[in-house]
Amino acid sequence: MGEVFGNLGMAASHKANARVSQANARVARAQGEADRAKAYGQAARLELENKVAGEQAAENMSRLRKIQRQAGAAVQAARAASGFTTEGSGSQAEVSVLARFEQEAQDMVTSRSNQDVSARFGATMLRRSGELAMMGAEASAVYSEDQARVHKMYAHNAQKGALVTAALSAAGGLIGGSAGAQVGAGLASVYSAGLPGTLESQGGRNEQAEKDLAAVIAKGVDSWLK
Repeated sequence: MGEVFGNLGMAASHKANARVSQANARVARAQGEADRAKAYGQAARLELENKVAGEQAAENMSRLRKIQRQAGAAVQAARAASGFTTEGSGSQAEVSVLARFEQEAQDMVTSRSNQDVSARFGATMLRRSGELAMMGAEASAVYSEDQARVHKMYAHNAQKGALVTAALSAAGGLIGGSAGAQVGAGLASVYSAGLPGTLESQGGRNEQAEKDLAAVIAKGVDSWLK
């Protein structure tokens, strides 16, 4: 009966391992979803910040253009008050002022463009990292689910091994007494050894039962020959 209880114990262990693997799969998926949600949230915040920065840049550009117009008008007024014509040093002063503002405006446009490109790229990379995290989590979950299925199969086989051992031993005992029980146990041990997950398949075979089976068969053959 040792093999019966041994296989029942193996079945219980495999069932426990299956539950652990299933839990690991759930945890992996939950972690992947959390990582993806976090990455998507960071991407959304980055895009929002970029949008606000764009609006601020537009306001700054509008103020700069206003100041540029005011500065140009001031230069023109000063030139008119001085009696200079539209040519010469007065004109050069106006051109110089306008050129300075244009350069500042171009610098603002370039800076904002670089900021926008960087923000969009960063948001894309964040979402991609979230998807990669989810892919890794899903792969881990699938592996754990496969392990759970294997353990469930092992548990089923161990239960089957215990049932077969008990049935054959009992049947053998009813038919042939102790010798029949030995034959039944030996046959069950051989059968169970071929089932992955059973005690016998993992090195716990009932070698004594198999030896007894061989001895009983040999004795039966000798009696028949006589």
